[in-house]
Amino acid sequence: MRNASIVVLFALMGCAQAAYADRDFRQSVAADAKGTVTINNTAGSVRVMGWDRNEVLVEGKLEEDVERVDVESSGARTSIKVVLPRRSRNGGAELDIRVPRGSEVEITTVSADVNVQDVLGEQRLRSVSGDIVTQVAGADVDLKTVSGDVELRASGKPVEVRASTVSGDFTLRRGAGSLEITTVSGDVEAELDPARSVRVRTTSGDVHFKGRLARNASVNFESISGELEIDAPAEAGFSYDVKSFSGDIETCFGMNTGGSGNRGNVIVGKRGEGAAEIRARTMSGGIRLCDQ
Repeated sequence: MRNASIVVLFALMGCAQAAYADRDFRQSVAADAKGTVTINNTAGSVRVMGWDRNEVLVEGKLEEDVERVDVESSGARTSIKVVLPRRSRNGGAELDIRVPRGSEVEITTVSADVNVQDVLGEQRLRSVSGDIVTQVAGADVDLKTVSGDVELRASGKPVEVRASTVSGDFTLRRGAGSLEITTVSGDVEAELDPARSVRVRTTSGDVHFKGRLARNASVNFESISGELEIDAPAEAGFSYDVKSFSGDIETCFGMNTGGSGNRGNVIVGKRGEGAAEIRARTMSGGIRLCDQ
């Protein structure tokens, strides 16, 4: 009898462990070729890839606290939502999602990381602490995160990128067109060719911008204590208006300042025909301007 009881006990323990194990999930729905796909997930990850089918396919693993995943399609809109029990803040899912390549994508997470690849439509991505990595294929991108890092890998096609972070770092590779970013302490590294409009505002984060300026481009940098480094080829031609209240200003063409005075350090001038404009302002951060 004792041996039978032990067998029953282990069987019950096995059932309990199975009940709390991660669960596989798979569901597909028909979708519009250029529709909008919205995704909500608390924790885990969201990986989205475009494909050549008018169908949304959702696959993944659900953590034990996940109640269900709702996948619904109506007209040109498809929604995917990871549902947790009421009052539960734990639990999430590892989601791999295929969407029609021409889709617009809207993703909202708390701590889940986000990765978007091969999607041609606009992207609106939101996360609190999850990292965001996305491939910019030719449509505008709007990103917001608190502490997550952001990495954009662009295709060189002109688009408008808007981003906001608190402490997360921001990186843009092979960008073109317009960039507007606001951050508190996150560092910013951006490459644009050509750059048409750039506006970067930071409190203490460092900024490194490199890009060929389009004719009549407007480039504006503002910081309190962050270091600003600006590299723009001389052949583009630009006027510059650079000021730091107490930080040093250095250029690659011989106009430098050092120390601090009551009026701060200022350099103003023009390179080439000066059709584009560069304006930079800091309180205590240094500024380096190059045209090589």
